[in-house]
Amino acid sequence: MYDWNALWHTHAGKQQRFASETLDINQLAPELGATLHRAARNPHDIAVYDHGDHYSLLRHDQGLQLLRLEKRVLFDIAIRLVTADEGQPLALPYLEVLVDNLATGEASSWRAEVRCNEDGELLANDTPLQHEQPPAMDWPELSFADDARFAAALRDSWQEAAEAVTLDAAAWFNAEALEQHAAEPPLDARIQQMCERYAEIVRREQALLSRQFSDEELMLIAEVLRGVTFESAESCRGLWLAVENRLLQDELDRKHGVDGAALLRQLQQLSYTQEVALIEALAPAQD
Repeated sequence: MYDWNALWHTHAGKQQRFASETLDINQLAPELGATLHRAARNPHDIAVYDHGDHYSLLRHDQGLQLLRLEKRVLFDIAIRLVTADEGQPLALPYLEVLVDNLATGEASSWRAEVRCNEDGELLANDTPLQHEQPPAMDWPELSFADDARFAAALRDSWQEAAEAVTLDAAAWFNAEALEQHAAEPPLDARIQQMCERYAEIVRREQALLSRQFSDEELMLIAEVLRGVTFESAESCRGLWLAVENRLLQDELDRKHGVDGAALLRQLQQLSYTQEVALIEALAPAQD
């Protein structure tokens, strides 16, 4: 369910000494007035007890230590820009925020269409996106939505994700605009500006990706791209599917001496911007 060891270390310093004559931490249910949720598997492992609204984590660490965690704060937040059709009734691209709390059994989502105005400003639900503050969101399904800790965690998660979301959106709209104006030379000042921004976004991502993938992996991806045509900005998403198909059909991983499964995992984790950067770097030039 949870990585209890990770939670224990995340909340280091909040543990308290717990006095008990019972040496086996899996036998403390009567003293705690709780039910054993997860038994410790060895003397250094963590036992977890369920009190209904919170968990108690116990561990032998220079004496018996106890950590209490409210269930309402055990939520996960995921933020991304969606650039491929996933069955939602929204125009691409759109911003998606997912909140999940396994402990309370609650889950909710918030989505907003993203667009770029004439000034190059990114908007979600017609409100400018800011790196410092997340967009206004409603969470009527969540019992902990009004908790200050949730608001703080949402703000922190947004600040961590904002740069990637912005880069993905900028790459999307710049690529889309360039496609629309490809047959309209000469470029006006606005399109020239978009070209320069697009090139800079791609250049930065390419510098990072060159260290993430080995030369053999890049050669394999380049071979795959020789047989793939990208007709729109949206079609650039899902590069790993094209690679997987060639691994199954032609065993390119053996040809290039690459761990195919590991390569697919890396490709599946790429953002839209990173996929575009790989395609720009490795795809053959079109006449």
